Amino acid sequence: MSELSEQQLRALCELLDKREQAVKSGVHEHVDRLRASSEPGASAAVGDAADQADLELLRDNENAAVAREVRELRDIEAARARIAAGEAGICIDCGDDIPFARLEAQPAAARCVPCQDLYEHTHATLPEIAVREE
Repeated sequence: MSELSEQQLRALCELLDKREQAVKSGVHEHVDRLRASSEPGASAAVGDAADQADLELLRDNENAAVAREVRELRDIEAARARIAAGEAGICIDCGDDIPFARLEAQPAAARCVPCQDLYEHTHATLPEIAVREE
């Protein structure tokens, strides 16, 4: 059972609300940039193959950012579900308490630090490297 007080739970909910608003704002910004780069004439204004590659890289980066932020919104939703179920502050892997200081820094944290480290090491993926021929 989590040792979070009512005050800590309220603070956690406020942190989640603030983070959700910031992430949603970021999604809107990325989508706006994607729309602008996809408007008729945006590709026509691109000069050579290198310029076209830069535009495609910009679009890929914006799409990746949106995907990251959507994952974060899902994590926030899952954190709220854990709060509603009375499981806030409990590691989903080992069942130990997640220190409130960690939740203050990462309000949607679902794992304690040792379990998060293990998860990241066992689920690591290599970043895609964009290769462009010159």
